[in-house]
Amino acid sequence: MDAKRQAQIPRPGPAPSASVGPWRWYWWLTGISLLGSLEVAQFLATNSGMFTAAPGRAAGSVLGLVLWTLLTALAGAAASGRRSPWLARAILVLSGLVAVGSVGLAAIHAAAHVGGLRPALGGVLGLAALGLAIGAGRD
Repeated sequence: MDAKRQAQIPRPGPAPSASVGPWRWYWWLTGISLLGSLEVAQFLATNSGMFTAAPGRAAGSVLGLVLWTLLTALAGAAASGRRSPWLARAILVLSGLVAVGSVGLAAIHAAAHVGGLRPALGGVLGLAALGLAIGAGRD
């Protein structure tokens, strides 16, 4: 067989069960983090009276928004191709903080029988972010 014909023979690609690569995990994490950021921002925008009535609660919500937004930015940077060990560690730490805070907030609201589905959604998003960050670190 000549070289031209041999070059036209298709080569098998990676197996279907092969790793999807960390960049896909980071794209999903970016989307989940964006949803988390929007959820907290919507809460702050619709409860502006909280800043005078309950400044501690407002400060906690602003901190949550900062953490979600920072996680969104870092995951977006990793998804777009920037890779470094410190970036992966920072994403894992941030997603852990977001997950602990979101699940803790959901538990407090559930124990007090207040808040409805919003805190539960935040807890689910926090756990999803942590799972995606762990998945990206394993690939």
